[in-house]
Amino acid sequence: MLLFVTPDGQAAVAGLMADISLEQLRRIGGAGFIDLGDQHGLRGAVLRSGTVFQIFYAAPDGSRVIPGVMWDAAGRNLTREHVAGVPGAIPTVTIGDVPPPQAPNTAPASGSPPPRPAQPAAAPPAPRADRAVGNQIYAGMVGDPAAPELRMFIDPQCGYSVQALQRLQPLVAGGRVRLSVIPIAILDRQNGGASARATLAMLSRPAGDMVTAWSRNGLTGPPSTEAAGRLQANMEAAAAIGLRGTPTFLWHRADGSEGRQDGLPNDVAALVGAVAGR
Repeated sequence: MLLFVTPDGQAAVAGLMADISLEQLRRIGGAGFIDLGDQHGLRGAVLRSGTVFQIFYAAPDGSRVIPGVMWDAAGRNLTREHVAGVPGAIPTVTIGDVPPPQAPNTAPASGSPPPRPAQPAAAPPAPRADRAVGNQIYAGMVGDPAAPELRMFIDPQCGYSVQALQRLQPLVAGGRVRLSVIPIAILDRQNGGASARATLAMLSRPAGDMVTAWSRNGLTGPPSTEAAGRLQANMEAAAAIGLRGTPTFLWHRADGSEGRQDGLPNDVAALVGAVAGR
């Protein structure tokens, strides 16, 4: 375990330092960025997307951040205290009697007819995932532009995403499908920020080079000035469709409806056949 001792010497953060500044993290997070203030000389922050969140501690100069957990010398988890005020960060339950809802007073006024029973409000239609994604994403494109398009949300460090690309490559090369790869970073808690670094490197490349660089382990170098904004847009799109993991696939059917596949498909040929309407 790698530990970074806080400037006051009273605590340490367990995690690998990521090559992302606090200001970049703030831009990536947008409305999902929560400032936790000073914590033993390090700036604490939460980056949240839906129900998924990660805690970061910034170096004193703000040039790097550490995704990890802060402990004191007695082994007490300080991060748990730091995020206690963030709704949903710590699961909670309420024990005891739950009071029944109060029934409204429906007694009719004297001489007036009895009220008609209220009709249940119609549930709003669920947003289409493809419309939620829209054109705000930044994706890498590979394959014949005339072929049916298959969108794939990936984390560059996700082994299942890598397998999906490897299985799809022969079908892409054969002109069966055009693949649109949308990189996001959701595994930073497990890999010490490697996902964010790889995603930013991928989003720093032209759309036509992104997939090739990813498939050849070529995601190196500092991020471009546009990369943070592109990652933020992709993360917002992922939250809009309720993404639960990577890879996640979206496509348009011939009848105008949308198709979706969560996770690595058992049969990619069948998936491509569904995209092509066969």
